[in-house]
Amino acid sequence: MVNKNQLLRRLMALGCLLLLCFGLAGAQLVQLQIVNGENYLHRSAEFLTTTSTVSAARGEILDRYGRPMVTNQTGFSLVLIYASFWEDKEDRFTKLLDLAHRVQADGSAAAGDASADDADETADEEEILETAEGTEESDAGGAVLNDMLPITDTAPFAYVGESDDRTELSAYIKESASTLGLEELQQAKEAARAANEQDPQYDAEGNEIDQEEALDATEIVSASEFIDAMRAYLEENAYLPTGLSDEDVRLLVGLYYSMRQVSFSNTTTFTLADNVSMDLIAYIKEHHQDYEGVDVESKAVRSYDTDSAAHILGTVGSVDYEEWNGDKNGGPYREKAGYLMSDDIGKSGLEAALESYLHGTAGSRTVETDLGSGSVLEDENSNAPQPGDNVITTIDLELQQVAEDSMANYLSGYGRGGAAVALDPDTGEVLVMASYPTYDLENYNRDYDEISADSRHPELNRATGGLYPPGSTFKVLTAIAALEEGLIDANTSFTCTGKFEYGGSTFACNNHDTPMTMDVTTAIKYSCNTYFYNVGLLLTGAHLEQWCDRFGLGNVTGIEIGERAGHAAGPTYREEQRKTDPDQREWMGGDDVNAAIGQSDNSFTPLQLANYMAAVVNGGTLYKPTLVRSIKTYDYSDTVQAEEPEVIGTIEISDATYDLVMQGMSEVTAEGGTAATTFADYPIKVGGKTGSAEMTEVVDGVQINYTNGLFIAFAPFDDPEIVICVVGEGAGHGSSVAPVVRDILDAYFAEEEPDAVRSVQAENTMVP
Repeated sequence: MVNKNQLLRRLMALGCLLLLCFGLAGAQLVQLQIVNGENYLHRSAEFLTTTSTVSAARGEILDRYGRPMVTNQTGFSLVLIYASFWEDKEDRFTKLLDLAHRVQADGSAAAGDASADDADETADEEEILETAEGTEESDAGGAVLNDMLPITDTAPFAYVGESDDRTELSAYIKESASTLGLEELQQAKEAARAANEQDPQYDAEGNEIDQEEALDATEIVSASEFIDAMRAYLEENAYLPTGLSDEDVRLLVGLYYSMRQVSFSNTTTFTLADNVSMDLIAYIKEHHQDYEGVDVESKAVRSYDTDSAAHILGTVGSVDYEEWNGDKNGGPYREKAGYLMSDDIGKSGLEAALESYLHGTAGSRTVETDLGSGSVLEDENSNAPQPGDNVITTIDLELQQVAEDSMANYLSGYGRGGAAVALDPDTGEVLVMASYPTYDLENYNRDYDEISADSRHPELNRATGGLYPPGSTFKVLTAIAALEEGLIDANTSFTCTGKFEYGGSTFACNNHDTPMTMDVTTAIKYSCNTYFYNVGLLLTGAHLEQWCDRFGLGNVTGIEIGERAGHAAGPTYREEQRKTDPDQREWMGGDDVNAAIGQSDNSFTPLQLANYMAAVVNGGTLYKPTLVRSIKTYDYSDTVQAEEPEVIGTIEISDATYDLVMQGMSEVTAEGGTAATTFADYPIKVGGKTGSAEMTEVVDGVQINYTNGLFIAFAPFDDPEIVICVVGEGAGHGSSVAPVVRDILDAYFAEEEPDAVRSVQAENTMVP
């Protein structure tokens, strides 16, 4: 037991130790604040130390064999440092305009513009500025200014760009209405606030609408009025030089607006331009005394190794206001570690769906700058960024290219669009997902206005976002449902004369030339409407919609990228329609007739149609379609995630039913079948079902009627490895799109030749 003397000695020792610690700490404080205080104060006044986030390179995207689809290349960016370039600098706009002109000239030179040939480090300043005057942002491959303002570059000014960009600008104008003296907008805001109290409005779900927030300032304030108001404000309050041309003012207002959008400040730099050439970098470095606060950063930029699969891969772009603060595209990004408003994120396709994997882990960079000279005294990576994970997709890049080329060849003459999807029926892996027309990802930003103006809507991924009546491809499901419910069997037959009378209406069948009596197999072969009209009356729409649900028709599939659900025809969906449109009539027997042949309210995506047929040919297993085989670390050394086939449903299909519908689809491609012209002599036995679906749309008040062509096929017939669905808008009949299926099958089976296999394997040694 410790006695009192021992305890006292221990307490005294502890007290001495504490006094020693306090003494050392006090001495250090004296050293810092008194002895060297003046030096540190002087240093803090003359030197600025900033720590910024360094973005990581995005992960790569490859096809199923390791062939690159999207990779990275190193680009250089001009970055502005707030304290030494912008804060309280009277010449800031003059220097900004000079830099912007040089960037424009640099972009034009890189794009091969002969008028910009003199814009290099040996040119004198006057020549460079004359060359750059009025030059628009460069094409892909040249320097690009970070100008987020959705207004044309030259007068007369007009609003342009995507709706999201316009929404952000509208919010900015409304917020600045008082500061900019926009009286008409201020009055509109006051009226909207009053209306919120006196005449509240509600959306379809019963939520009150904030009428002030709903105001679109771009409809009240013209683009020219906004530019003029910004000119007046910046001239009076922010050292904007007077006498500038309208185009130069527009340029500077655009950059000022972009700075505001990314919260340019002492803690956030502003990326003025990306993809800057070494010539311009050399010029900036050589004249560094004239470009205080301008830094050069290397950055990994997206490089596209294929001009196909645009809708699958998707686009990237800088974080916008709604993504930074709201839930758009996986936001708010301001709450996520390692993101800046200047960062690139996935906007669509796999780039968006797999953002959390592809983005990587940001690092940090500490820079100490001499505020007097603007020179960097110390620059170090405190924490190096780690590139994002790499995505191995299920896509066969060669098949994808064949599908896109074939659709462009066979569908372009119809003046509309189409889609093709190919699946592995035993895993749900997507081998091909093509949409026509498409666009070039490399030049998406440059070509955006042209893409958005195209009436065929090339930005739409028709494979997952296009909704189409399935037409006669649906008859296979109708047959399975009726056979499994015991309403028909192998011996059930109906006679078709080309007309079917029901409820005072006449329904046509023009799919064979002479009257015929058919069983279910023959009805599938000839795609006889009358046979399935009769089956539809027996089965009814209530049962059909249940079978659609089992096969995933009218439901989202769970594919990684965005998709639409569509809807199956039946009394349930009709009642939903009647809630919003009371003029819709109730479900009746005539609807049973039309629904059975794939018309009525049936509307599905090509992906759903391919997946439904995959479940038929594999015997009743409905897989979740996937575009991802695996995700690997940035150096391919480890697997982050390996996808396994996921079963989302099982459909009970008896052997007898399976044999009957498979026999019918076998005869579709045989002599006399609806796809015989394309496949009767094909070296590999192909099964399938053609379809024609009537469409109606109203364009500018004019009703337009046309007929889509559909074909769903699988091969080899005895052991299906691939299921393909092709839809051709306005193609008229499934036989019109069958050549697209044939081209895909030609490429698929050619790849299995020994030489082709060796070539593919040699390309893919990089992927474990």
